[in-house]
Amino acid sequence: MRIKFWGVRGSIPTPEHRNHRYGGNTTCVEVRLENGGLFVLDCGSGGRALGKSLQREFGQKPIHGFFLMTHFHWDHIQGIPFFPPLYHPGNSFLFFAVNRKKTELQALIEGQMGSPHFPVDMSALSAWRSYCSLEYGEINIQGTTVRSAPLNHPQGCVAYRLDADGSSLVFATDTEPGSPVHDRALRDLAQGADVLIYDAQYTPEQLEDEKKGWGHGSWLEGVRIARECGVRRLILFHHDPDSDDEYVDELVGRARELFPDVEGATEGLEIILPQQEIVHAYAASTLRRERRYHVDFPVHVTWGRNNGSRREAEGLVLNMSESAVYFLAPENVPPDTPLELEIAVPEEITGKGKLVSQILAQPVRRSLVNRPLGGRSPCVGVVARRIDHPSEALLSAETTSGQ
Repeated sequence: MRIKFWGVRGSIPTPEHRNHRYGGNTTCVEVRLENGGLFVLDCGSGGRALGKSLQREFGQKPIHGFFLMTHFHWDHIQGIPFFPPLYHPGNSFLFFAVNRKKTELQALIEGQMGSPHFPVDMSALSAWRSYCSLEYGEINIQGTTVRSAPLNHPQGCVAYRLDADGSSLVFATDTEPGSPVHDRALRDLAQGADVLIYDAQYTPEQLEDEKKGWGHGSWLEGVRIARECGVRRLILFHHDPDSDDEYVDELVGRARELFPDVEGATEGLEIILPQQEIVHAYAASTLRRERRYHVDFPVHVTWGRNNGSRREAEGLVLNMSESAVYFLAPENVPPDTPLELEIAVPEEITGKGKLVSQILAQPVRRSLVNRPLGGRSPCVGVVARRIDHPSEALLSAETTSGQ
């Protein structure tokens, strides 16, 4: 199962420089399966980029997919008229929603292309389309077990769980805690999930005050669900239009104080299950062009926390290049925070004492590795790119011979 984020923002697109790292497009998540299955979870403005990507990938071959719609507020459907594969004959798409009659579902999706809101109507869409109403419960769609649960949101919303390829994903956007019925239903759905994508638009403080009743969650409730339900990884999602990159960083940092395996959803972020491999959108694809050196050196990893404290861990570097390093580390090493790496080249290699190289690096990919590290297994393998510049000023040698 491969999960990719195309839109992570809530309420309205915010294509602003201050949001460039997390992204400004509204809700859209792609799920691809080993059997070729394609699921699209909502289709906000991020759906346009997804559609263009699918066209580049498939070329002249037909595209078949399934849309799972959580609800019909504009930030979750506004990308549908701009989803290019819908305009090409030979493609086919099924739209699913819970407790919506087929005619009602069709009207909700096609209505936004009616006059006076859009220059052309749905007759311009040449792809085959069908609409299907689901009941709460369980259904099999192309070898994928799909379950659903109601969420606490104005006019209603639905959470989905997908089980396939030995992995599980729960998508729970637009939900406010505090309703016992809805809180219980979501926890039942999230039990033991590999990934929980959760609405964290507001802070716990906002939910106690001016945003109470608006139908959104917080990082704290996401952490509570993840811990109570044995979720492996929590993705904070549906970022508020007013939350810039630094503010979302702060929320993610607060969440990691209580649950280490937390990510803030970014456009282009990919999660590959079941190995929990993570690929960030900003990861350069040029790392393998350089000569890599296979090594086996100890590394001391240090990183900061939002409260100003420092964390440390011991790891092992396995290969290096001029601009990147691959190392093993404990699972608590964060996946998207700059890391200070102190790499020790042993005296038996240098012949002149231990050489210590200090570099600053940004993780771009990590995955679980079934290999002992300091008596602990599994650990994570981390690919990180250097965010300093290689120079003699960054290398310090300390002679330890005779000590």
